[in-house]
Amino acid sequence: MSETDITSTSDDAVDQALSALVGLEDQPLRDHVAVFDAVHGALQDRLADVEG
Repeated sequence: MSETDITSTSDDAVDQALSALVGLEDQPLRDHVAVFDAVHGALQDRLADVEG
């Protein structure tokens, strides 16, 4: 996924979380799970903030 593949969501926290996926395809597969976990956690935190 290149940086140009990511469309802005107009939510800085979500955009920042998703930016961790940029270049992931160039990283060893064993590193992907940690990145996915971090992105998932960041998105859950953002959702919790929105839900109040």
